[in-house]
Order: sequence, then C-alpha cells, then structure tokens
Amino acid sequence: MAQPLVELVEQFCTYQRKQKGKTEGGVSAYRRTLGWFMAFIRKREARHAHVGDLNTETIQGWMDDMAGADLAVETMRVRQSSVSSLCNWLVKRNLLPANPVAKLDRPPHRTEAPQQVPGSAIMDELVRAARQRKRPRDLAIFTVMRYTGMRRGSVAKLCVRNLYGEWGLRGVPVKGGKTRDIPLPPIVTEYLHHYVAEVVAKENGAVTPDTPLFWSSWGRRHQGKVRQPMTGQNIWRLCKVYGRLIGYPELKPHDLRHGVAMEVYSEHHDLEQVRALLGHQRIETTQVYAQIQPAQLKESVKFYEARALEALTT
Repeated sequence: MAQPLVELVEQFCTYQRKQKGKTEGGVSAYRRTLGWFMAFIRKREARHAHVGDLNTETIQGWMDDMAGADLAVETMRVRQSSVSSLCNWLVKRNLLPANPVAKLDRPPHRTEAPQQVPGSAIMDELVRAARQRKRPRDLAIFTVMRYTGMRRGSVAKLCVRNLYGEWGLRGVPVKGGKTRDIPLPPIVTEYLHHYVAEVVAKENGAVTPDTPLFWSSWGRRHQGKVRQPMTGQNIWRLCKVYGRLIGYPELKPHDLRHGVAMEVYSEHHDLEQVRALLGHQRIETTQVYAQIQPAQLKESVKFYEARALEALTT
C-alpha cells in the first residue's frame, strides 16, 4: 500500500526546519501549499493522497485547476515550486524515481514594482510617533526597520547576541534559513544597547545572548499577565496601529522595506548597494526599484511647465 502523502509532508517539513534551517513561517508556507495539493486530490479522487499521486498528470491537473480559478501566475509558480521541492526530497530518499515537475512548464517569474512606497517623511513620522508615545520597544522596532529595510520576521527574531558593537547587527536570521550581517547608523546601535540595558534587562532579569529583544505582553483571564517574544504578526499589527496614528492607515511593515530601498537607490543610484542591503539573492529582484518613478524624474520635466501653460492657455 502506498504511503499516505500527509505523513511524508510532515517529514519533509521537519527536514526543512531541523536540517535546512527554514523559519517557522517558511515551513508553514510549505505545509499550507502542500495541504492545498492534497485537498485537490481528495476532491478529485475521493480519497486521501498518497505518494503515487506525485506524477506529471496529477500535478498538471492541479495547475489547470488553479488557472481555472484565476490565480495569479506568481502564486501558481510558488505553489508548483513547493511541490517540486517535496518531489526532489522524495527522489533523494528513493521514494520517487524522478521529479515529475521537471517535465512541466514553469509559470514565469514576474517581479512587479511595489505599488505603495512610503516616502522619507512618512517613515520619519512613524519613528517620531513612537518616541512621542514614550514606547522604547516600539521606537527600537521602527528605527531598525526604518534604517535597514529588514523583514518583520527577522526583526521579531532579533536577540541580544545579534547586537554587534557600533557596526550594527550580525548573524541575523533571514528568509531562506540563512543569516546576514546588517549595518546600522551608530546612533541606532547605541540606542539598542541602551534599550537592552534599561528595558529588556529590567523586564527579564538576567540577560543572556539568547534573550529576545522584543516582547509582547497582554492580560489573560485566570492567568494574569502573559508575556512572550514578539512574532512577525505582532509587528504587522503594531505597524497598522501606528499607521492609523500618523494618518497612513494602509501602511504595512513591508512598505518600509520598499521605502528604504528607494531612499538608498535615490541616494547612490546603485542597485548593487540596494541588493546587498536588502539581502536579495538575484539582482533581478532588486531591479524593480529602478522602475519606480522617483521625485527626481518628475523634476526633470519641470522646465516644460511654463511652455505647456502658454500652449494650453493662449
């Protein structure tokens, strides 16, 4: 009897987390996508999925089903890639003879320019709001995001060991289960050290290298105050709260990443510097920022204003 696919998926997710060093978010994405594939088989075949369902015909049927549901090409590409990763893992364990996805057409990778990029004034106002509210934790979070463009998940995972003198941050967990060293303005690094000494140490007692920098507290019935390290979702909610306070309710954490990228690109006109700061593996991913119309481009046609006025009003 063929082994149930759900068991193999769990083993694959454990491998990704324990041996490949994937983050919980990355592993959850694998589990969620592969769950959708198994649900497709259950609906079509009226049974639970097993390893034999990982064949070219079935996977292509799933792709056709997603296309019929009008899913975005990028979404289909990512989901197919998740199934392909599972198949490669099964091939290495001699549970599949070959990866069936290799015979399929791959949806193209299309990177579009972000639609919402907050300017410097909005990002500065976010930091200013945290300072005015006298929230050291929020101020520390937003200064890190505002001057590095880090993803919210990486910010949430910062520990004391990641603070590196005046240079900035080192060994920061990032997307893909990797780590990176990320520079910070010296004044921001100084504030983080002060924050650890005056806030984290007082709230946690003895501070160790593994002590998280950012904590979330709330009250729970019959338990009293509950306190635990922040997650990326906590930071997303925090950003929405402050976005409403500064009159920019649509603000999301990833928008700050785009804003920092555009600032660095506008200052240096060097995509390689932007790529290095954001940690993109491929320069093609970074090139989207060259497609955004910066304020300087608008200035380049400003001299036409008087001529256009004369032509349209005479």
